[in-house]
Order: sequence, then structure tokens, then C-alpha cells
Amino acid sequence: MKKLLVVGLSAFLLAACGNEVDDVAQTEDEKAKAKTEETTASEETSKKEADKAKENDIWTYYEDAKWNDDFKGLKTEIQKVVVSDKAPGMDDNGEEITTSAVGVQFKIENTTDGKFVTYPDQATLVTSTGEQVEADMIYSEDIGGEIDKGVIKEGDVIFYLKRGNADKIEWVKLSWTGNTGGETDSDVEYKDWETELKLK
Repeated sequence: MKKLLVVGLSAFLLAACGNEVDDVAQTEDEKAKAKTEETTASEETSKKEADKAKENDIWTYYEDAKWNDDFKGLKTEIQKVVVSDKAPGMDDNGEEITTSAVGVQFKIENTTDGKFVTYPDQATLVTSTGEQVEADMIYSEDIGGEIDKGVIKEGDVIFYLKRGNADKIEWVKLSWTGNTGGETDSDVEYKDWETELKLK
């Protein structure tokens, strides 16, 4: 009788442990499933938000409109060009308006121990639609002037168009100047940069 009771008790304990293991496995499965559903829902929400942001984005991006140059250790890079016919701006009376514009993203790095001077934020832009305009220094980021050793400057240069039709631009040409040495140095070498970038 005692032996039967011990065997019966052991069988009960094993069955109870088995049920507990099954319960834990089921709970883990449910947690994994819930986490997968939560991740999927989160990804769908993020995608919807990204699509909405894209719809509301006023700029058309030309990521392949790239260019780079190395002038004696001053590395200049155009990372992309953007255009818009709904860019924020101001009229002659200081009123906020939407207008046509081209934006150019620059990165400039002085890899030497010397100084350079460069003015991409005062560049001239020519477009395939017949525009020739100067950079808007108010809306452009301050990336020009004297670039000391080891300095990296990144930013956007904005050009407002007089006749619009930014969406019809097929190429842009940019030109600006600079030199070796600092702003007060006299023994310098001048450089004229000019590049044409195809958009379409």
C-alpha cells in the first residue's frame, strides 16, 4: 500500500510538473505571438507616418546629384540637390510667401594644418530653365568664409528662383570662389569652382 501510494504520488507530481511546463511553454508562445503582433503594428504605424511625412514634404530630392573636389586638402562635397515650388520665403515687404527654390547640401572639410577661404554660400546658380541667381545668404546656412585646420562644415545653400518652375529643372550649374590661406593672408592661391549637376 505504501509502495502504491509513493508511485501514485510520484505520478501526480510528474503530471503536475508536466502541466506546469506546458503552461509555461504556452505562455511563452503567447508572449512571442503578442510581441510579433505588436512589432508588426508598430512597423505599420511607422510606415504610415513616414508615408504621410513624405506626402507633406515640399521638396523633391535628387540624391544622385553629387560632386566632390580636393583643392590642396580642402575637400568639398555636394551631397544632394533639392527643388521645390512651395518653399517658404519672404517678399520685398517682409511677408511670408511660398515660392520656387533650389537647395544644395554641402560638406566642406579642411584636412590640412593650414587655412582656406571658400564661399559656397555666396555661389551663383544657373538652371536649365534659364535662371541665374545668387545664393540667399539669409536662408542659407553659414558654411563659407575662413576654414581653419581640421574644421568640417555642413549645411544647405538656398537659391530662390525668379520665374519658378523648379520642378522642370533638368540640370543646375554652380560656381563660387576661394583660396588657400586665411582671409588676411596675401600670398595665396585662388580657386574658382564650377560644377554642373544633372537632376533628370
